[in-house]
Amino acid sequence: MTDHKEMIAASVTIFDENNQINDMEMQKLWKKNIKEGADGFFIGGSVGECFLLSTEERIHMFELAANTLPDFETFAHVGSISTDHAIEMTKAALACGIKQIASTPPFYFAFTTKELAHYYYNLAEAAGQPVLYYDIPSSTHVDLNTDDAEIRALLKSGAVGMIKHTNLQSYRMKRIKSINPAIKIMGGFESRMIPMLNYHCDGFIGSTFNFMLPQYKQIVALYDTPRKSEIYKILSASTDILQTLLTVGLPASIKYILKRQGIHAGNVRRPLLPLDTAAKAKLDEVIEKKLIYNGV
Repeated sequence: MTDHKEMIAASVTIFDENNQINDMEMQKLWKKNIKEGADGFFIGGSVGECFLLSTEERIHMFELAANTLPDFETFAHVGSISTDHAIEMTKAALACGIKQIASTPPFYFAFTTKELAHYYYNLAEAAGQPVLYYDIPSSTHVDLNTDDAEIRALLKSGAVGMIKHTNLQSYRMKRIKSINPAIKIMGGFESRMIPMLNYHCDGFIGSTFNFMLPQYKQIVALYDTPRKSEIYKILSASTDILQTLLTVGLPASIKYILKRQGIHAGNVRRPLLPLDTAAKAKLDEVIEKKLIYNGV
């Protein structure tokens, strides 16, 4: 039996018909995910449409999660290209009771690795504890280069206590652990669960956990057991679903599937576009064929 792997749902942000955050439907979603076995929640990440929310909306999501999920590990994503802005949201998250602070590296400007490192030093100082480095180079175009002296110093420093490894280079987990074995590493690509389990990751933070958590929990439960061969059928089905989501639009697709499951998740924020009829038909087909609600 493998060690327990934390399964953290990276929550969408649900809007009502007036494009305002829908507290009631958010709470319904979290209740559903808890029933399905979520260990915690990642608030305001990529599928949470983080950079399409105002500062006030991001903080509201932290407050809502803190009040709704007091017994669950909750991460507040405070990523910003401004250190001061990220610290403002860090302090707001801490004030409402969220202890885990997460951030993408600042992007857009060609920051030096020294500047990137100091961003995390400053965040950790404001948080009073290590923070989570959200490594997603496909979106930020910032590489967590473990050969760079400033990055190695950052990883050794204790300012980063966890990494959300949304990165296809699974082997880099081994390099990070060789620099600082105390850093926890959470897989961020659901399609890479097997490589990440092979490298002994500490768990996963997944966007499709919003609607497909039982499927992934089954993979983790079967890993390192005599039934391990059954994983590949489940993972193949899950990956087929994920690939369709990525093709037609990830946040909008997750919200559409949640609507099928009884959560009125609303639309996405512009410039993201809602799904057209053809995209919905593709999702309907793959969900009906591949989604496993109660294991196998």
